Amino acid sequence: MNRRTIVGFVLVLVVGLVEGYGAGTALSGSHAVTQSMTVTETTAVGAQVVPAVVNLDVIPDWGGATYDAFVIPSHVDGTLPRAGTNSTPPGPNDNNVTVPAGVAVGFVITNLDTAVNMNFTGTASTDFTVYNDTTSGYVALHYSKGQTLPKLPVGHTLTIPSLNVSIPLPPDTVVTFTCTFTTPGVYEYMCMAPCGLGMGLTGYMNGYVTVTS
Repeated sequence: MNRRTIVGFVLVLVVGLVEGYGAGTALSGSHAVTQSMTVTETTAVGAQVVPAVVNLDVIPDWGGATYDAFVIPSHVDGTLPRAGTNSTPPGPNDNNVTVPAGVAVGFVITNLDTAVNMNFTGTASTDFTVYNDTTSGYVALHYSKGQTLPKLPVGHTLTIPSLNVSIPLPPDTVVTFTCTFTTPGVYEYMCMAPCGLGMGLTGYMNGYVTVTS
């Protein structure tokens, strides 16, 4: 997937998000079109058609106050989950994804949260690009594997502990990276930033990637 394709995904995805999550009991027609364009892009590998892109949106307070969540646009039916409280969990949110082994899968993560929860310090675990929406258009900042990241202000991370992958997610940005899962299995992903009650809660800031053979 080339840079022009990625930018196209970013622009289409953001337009769809602006038109609203949880705005009613049904998605608008344009939002439904946006989902079909951004979530179901595929590529052919031999006779098999496999997903080329996984879209995850970080939505603040998706399940109630401080219950931030990774949300898959295609899993949203237009309604918000039941709100949680300090003593009761929110309603379910299915943010699990399935990808094939041995195929480079692009991740597009739209962070709608404007909060800065921590400063990310360390080295880049894999190549990734951060798209910032500015008054002059999108500005792409690319980070290479092994590059030092000194106190990068972030709202969340997309971390796959078993693969030593941790991608910082700055506030109000779109972050892209590519990951090839070589071994079938189930891989947990999560946010490592201190982001409230949703942190560590399955279906919120925690989910699973199932890799098929």
